[in-house]
Amino acid sequence: MIDPITAAKEMGKALQNCPEYTLMKEAEKACDADAALQEMIGDFNLVRMNLTQENAKSEKNDAKIAELNAALQKAYTDIMGNEHMMNYNVAKQDVEAIMQKINTVMQAAVNGEDVDAVDLEGGCTGSCSSCAGCH
Repeated sequence: MIDPITAAKEMGKALQNCPEYTLMKEAEKACDADAALQEMIGDFNLVRMNLTQENAKSEKNDAKIAELNAALQKAYTDIMGNEHMMNYNVAKQDVEAIMQKINTVMQAAVNGEDVDAVDLEGGCTGSCSSCAGCH
């Protein structure tokens, strides 16, 4: 009998070798190598820091806060519109979907259910005891 920690380690290795994970890591590297994207992220962080500082002041400048909020939203939109970032987000969602299935199986195991009978493709069964959470 294999112990649960060893099985979890094997599952982790399997996850790291699945195509979805590989695509996510490749997309992450593409984001890191995209100088324009990295500059946008740096600009976003700078605006966010300035907004935090402005909001921390005892006498707030509402016009400045509105200006910084608009700049922050634009920077965010630009980042999320970057091709490499979009590819990364799609790949990350695919890995998160796998993780959700793994969590569903593990929750079923903890609840004493038959893990082979867990519906990983269906919607809500109405039984909260077999549910990994509403989405």
